[in-house]
Amino acid sequence: MLGEAGRRNTEDTAMGLLTEKLLRAEELQEAFRETVRQREEERGRELEALKRRQEEERKSEAEEHGRYQEKKKSLEEAVRSHAFMVQLEMNGAPDDETRKTSVILVGLSGSGKTSAMNLILRRADQRYSPRDPHPGPPEPRPATTRCLGKELHHQGQRFLLVDTPELLDEDGAENLEVVKDCLALALPGPHVVLLVFQTGRFTQGEAELLAQLPKTFGPQVLERSIVVFTRADGQTSRSVERYVADAPAALRETVRRCGSRYHGLNVGESRSALSFPQVKDLLAGVKRLVASHAGEPMASRRFSTEELRKRKERRNIEDGF
Repeated sequence: MLGEAGRRNTEDTAMGLLTEKLLRAEELQEAFRETVRQREEERGRELEALKRRQEEERKSEAEEHGRYQEKKKSLEEAVRSHAFMVQLEMNGAPDDETRKTSVILVGLSGSGKTSAMNLILRRADQRYSPRDPHPGPPEPRPATTRCLGKELHHQGQRFLLVDTPELLDEDGAENLEVVKDCLALALPGPHVVLLVFQTGRFTQGEAELLAQLPKTFGPQVLERSIVVFTRADGQTSRSVERYVADAPAALRETVRRCGSRYHGLNVGESRSALSFPQVKDLLAGVKRLVASHAGEPMASRRFSTEELRKRKERRNIEDGF
């Protein structure tokens, strides 16, 4: 009996030791698996960090390439502009239709298109004076109902400004007759489009108008456009740069696609003295933009030049020219 008990005790002891070894082996195996898992997680984090760094580097390289391309384009435009201006000075500016720089003003009613056009016409060849040559409150201006062209001479160059009614009707459809009229009056151009917005206002209608512009004037329209922000009496005096920085995304994108060409115009009478240098800067910007394209007008494939020329002749007869 004692021998049997001793044998069982020995077996139990051996079984206990074996069980402990098995448990220890399982613990070691679990610890190994945990170590492997931690290393895999660490490797995953390292790979993710590497991917992020590579993505940031690619993004940085793309941004740097974009800045390089913009600088290159700006330099090329400056070279073309300088060459064109030198050629213009050497050859003179013949007083014929082909030497006009035609500018179309586009915007919704209330944006200040007509006020901007009248201000440009009034200020273009004035010398600066702190006293407004047209004192008194402004007369009410009715909404523009048809395209109207006005000429001005500025520093030996002829400009043709074309004011327009809204290019879209109440349903958002293009007013084709208005489009034909403004293109006809702008012959031999247009060379430049002024996109006019009232400072502090950007509506859904204006967003729709911007979306329509490539169809109306061609896909290159923003390359030939300058954004103009009008400011009337009683509006905030916040700088136009600050307004652009805080503007809705669609408007900021438009300014960017226009090559960041934008100007402010004080069209209110109370701050009219400030408009003198603004008009000078705007016309200088128009001249630079035209020169950067070697004086060539925007190409319009929607309507033939002959069709637009005949339409312009009819308008001239109607207007008594």
